[in-house]
Amino acid sequence: MTFEDGLDVEFPDIGADPFEITLQTKSITRHQPMLENYKVTSAGHLLKQDAEYEHVPEEERPGYNEETGGFDTEIERARGSMRKIHHGWSDTAYHGTFEFHWTIDSDYVSLDAKFTDGQLVEISRNK
Repeated sequence: MTFEDGLDVEFPDIGADPFEITLQTKSITRHQPMLENYKVTSAGHLLKQDAEYEHVPEEERPGYNEETGGFDTEIERARGSMRKIHHGWSDTAYHGTFEFHWTIDSDYVSLDAKFTDGQLVEISRNK
């Protein structure tokens, strides 16, 4: 998850600029697939990336050996086998609170984002 510059919500002191880092999210919804990308706009709306994945031909993957026409290991064959195709962003109209976190200089930081009727209203330190 990322935050756009210009967001008019106060962040707790976390030892980093929240507009320059990418954060992991937890519990946005139990029914969402993992590894989704989200961002909070400068207007305070939570957007979800619209994307699909496509299979990458073996010859376009890292580690492909043109001389042998294959890979040295099955791990190399699997690496880079899928790529994400970005299609835009959708407003989630999220209502509720979710946790997001990251580690800064070996210190774990956890915050809660509270949304009311699709609008970010507060960011607080998660205890």
